[in-house]
Amino acid sequence: MRPLAVARKSPRGTSDRAAQQRVNASPLNQRSTRLALSLPGLAQRRALAVVPALLVLVIGALAYDRAKSVVADVNEVNRSHAVIEESDLLLTRAVDAETGQRAYLLTGDTVFLDPYRGARKDINGYLDSLRLLTQREPTQRARLDAIERLVGERFALLELGIRQRLSGEMTVAINHERLLAGKIKMDQLRTELAHLQGEERMLVSERHAEEQRSVRNAAIVIGIVAVLALILSALINLTFSRAVEEREVTNAELRAVNLDLKQQSEQLETQAVEMESQAAELEATAEDLRSTNDQLNVAGRAAEAARAAAESARLQLDRVMENLPDATSVFDSDWRFTFINPAAKRILALRGVDGDRVIGKVVWDEVNQLKGSRFETEARRAALAQRVVEYEEYVPELDVWLDNTIIPASDMVMTFTRDITRRKREQQGAELLSEASRVLASTLDYESTLESVARLAVGDLAEWCGVDLVQAGGAIRQAVVAHVDEEKIKWARELNKLYPPDYSGPAGVGQVIRTGQPQIYPEISDEMLVAAARDEQHLAIMRELQIKSAMIVPMIARGRTLGALTLIGRKGRRYGDTDLALAMEIATRAAIAIDNAQLYRSALAASEAKSAFLATMSHELRTPLNAIIGYQSLLREGIDGTLNQSQLGQLSRIRASADHLLGLIDEILTFSRVEAGKEVVRLEDEDLRALVEETVTMVRPMAEHKGLKLVAEYPEGSLRTDGGKLRQILLNLLSNAVKFTDKGQVTLRGRRDENGAEFQISDTGIGIAPENLQRIFEPFWQVEQSSTRRAGGTGLGLTVSRSLARLLGGDVSVESTPGAGSTFTVTLPAQDVESPPG
Repeated sequence: MRPLAVARKSPRGTSDRAAQQRVNASPLNQRSTRLALSLPGLAQRRALAVVPALLVLVIGALAYDRAKSVVADVNEVNRSHAVIEESDLLLTRAVDAETGQRAYLLTGDTVFLDPYRGARKDINGYLDSLRLLTQREPTQRARLDAIERLVGERFALLELGIRQRLSGEMTVAINHERLLAGKIKMDQLRTELAHLQGEERMLVSERHAEEQRSVRNAAIVIGIVAVLALILSALINLTFSRAVEEREVTNAELRAVNLDLKQQSEQLETQAVEMESQAAELEATAEDLRSTNDQLNVAGRAAEAARAAAESARLQLDRVMENLPDATSVFDSDWRFTFINPAAKRILALRGVDGDRVIGKVVWDEVNQLKGSRFETEARRAALAQRVVEYEEYVPELDVWLDNTIIPASDMVMTFTRDITRRKREQQGAELLSEASRVLASTLDYESTLESVARLAVGDLAEWCGVDLVQAGGAIRQAVVAHVDEEKIKWARELNKLYPPDYSGPAGVGQVIRTGQPQIYPEISDEMLVAAARDEQHLAIMRELQIKSAMIVPMIARGRTLGALTLIGRKGRRYGDTDLALAMEIATRAAIAIDNAQLYRSALAASEAKSAFLATMSHELRTPLNAIIGYQSLLREGIDGTLNQSQLGQLSRIRASADHLLGLIDEILTFSRVEAGKEVVRLEDEDLRALVEETVTMVRPMAEHKGLKLVAEYPEGSLRTDGGKLRQILLNLLSNAVKFTDKGQVTLRGRRDENGAEFQISDTGIGIAPENLQRIFEPFWQVEQSSTRRAGGTGLGLTVSRSLARLLGGDVSVESTPGAGSTFTVTLPAQDVESPPG
């Protein structure tokens, strides 16, 4: 800006200088100087106008980037849930296949193969789906390869068992080792699937946390930038407002100066030339003022644009928070609501509060349930410490699990609340199923395990749990009642005596057992209680129980409904489809455990009956056989007269047949005693050489009769063992070797060392096929299965030999080459063996 007055030479001299001093000292000159110092430059004003627009762009970019991150996290979470669901379906179908195969093996009915065949097809689809879902996860793909391999191996075992059952090899199909191998494969499959699901659940947790952090950070950054934009806009407005006020003051002073100049015009006639110059300068100043005024107008428009941009940013932030899936609320320093999104309004509605009417009101006054709650404690702690607080809590009155994040700022507090009920329910359900499976598999006493499972169910899943079972005659009885309070269990049993359950009604336990269909009551009204009550006292008791939700599910195994599981929810709990699916799974597993226990008891009873039958028949056969042997001896001694050679030969054949039959009976008796656990071990120091010589002497005539060479290598020393049982083992093995050898020799090698004794019986007979090396030790199984086999016998010799060896602490093993012979090895330990009670 140019100076308002310029010194100029005047003929008047002193008068000019005085006039110059008056002009310099005038208010106009002083005000103009201050105006020049106070107004900001053009570049500064333009920069101030541009900054809010830049802040709006930054807010938009941050919001867009955070939104993309949240969407990506949500997609990954959905993918992980899909992997968990598909793997659960795969395991379920694998169990269906195993169940169908076992049912077919037990019954022989091919209708049970339908679940097996359907499962094979479904599992391939689940594997393809899992492979697609985990294509970007190398670790999960490796686990999926292991799962696919285990599925193939398990189905190979199942298919082998089916083929063997089809070919009539029932014993092979249900062989213990084969069943154990199948169980191991299923356990490995469950383990791999558990690892797969565990990894996905960990990824879900991490992505949930990342999603929360992304949303939280976006909200914080956008909020801070919006606040800065508002503050900057306010500063710009304040700056330009001051400039405009000062311009008005200056204009007023200029008008006063003009008036003063007019009044002094007569006194300053001598300074006309100087005043003309000053007038020109004033004109220039006016021009400058007009220019400044234009610049102020531009700055005002820029400030208005900045305010609009800040308001747009605030609205954009509001839209982001409105659309957040989490319940979002903002409070000022006095805990008054300043913002609440629709998700938060829905939660308030569940508490009976209208979310549209709470803005500007104190949260503790409007939402009484929060006063004194953990939320209030954590919120005040976060505000006081000025740090973020995160925690999970269960809200009984809403029957939901909430994940709360509280973010404090200088003059406000933001809260983000997420409903994690489904995740918590799934987690609790998985833990309950795992523990229930462990308890059910721990023993075959299913009634005690049912009580344990019922106790597991009460707590998170139910307040009451009951189990009703179908009796042998079709009657239904209540087997288990569980509650967290033992006194209430006693009270419930007394109540059942007073009001016995009506199993014939159109609803309830009886109907579920008859139809095999579950019943769920998400909310039990008072009208339903009135309809179910038998009298006023019964109605009062049911109202006192405060039953709000219940479900009854059938316990089905192998197509039979064995009972029903009843679950009654605690106060505030509302059962849904997820709870029903969990209850059905628990009931199914319990039913399978009951069915397995009943099958096991039936098998034990059949085995005991068979052993008793064998023992009884053997004793009954032994009595007349001893009489035959006795009379043969009397005849041979000539009690009734001398016999000729032909008659003596016939008596010898009678005695040989009787001895053979007596040996068979002794084998059966020994087998029945061992199987029943009644065989007694009598330990003594036995001379091994003498025992082997005695055994070889008994077998040698049979070997010589067939033209076989019998070679023995006698051991030296003694062994503390049951000599009679060792003798029977060696006699059985030597007799078998001679029986199945047509030419060559039979060799017995004995050896004694510090670890015990070892006996090897080798022959050059027909040998044993590799697939039959373990089957030969099964009861009643023989190498030659045809009706025209060359060697007789019960098929119990090897079974009894191995059982006796194991009873003595040792074992019997075999090596064989078909057509070249076999070698049986008997090992006995050196240490003492305690005799079981007889």
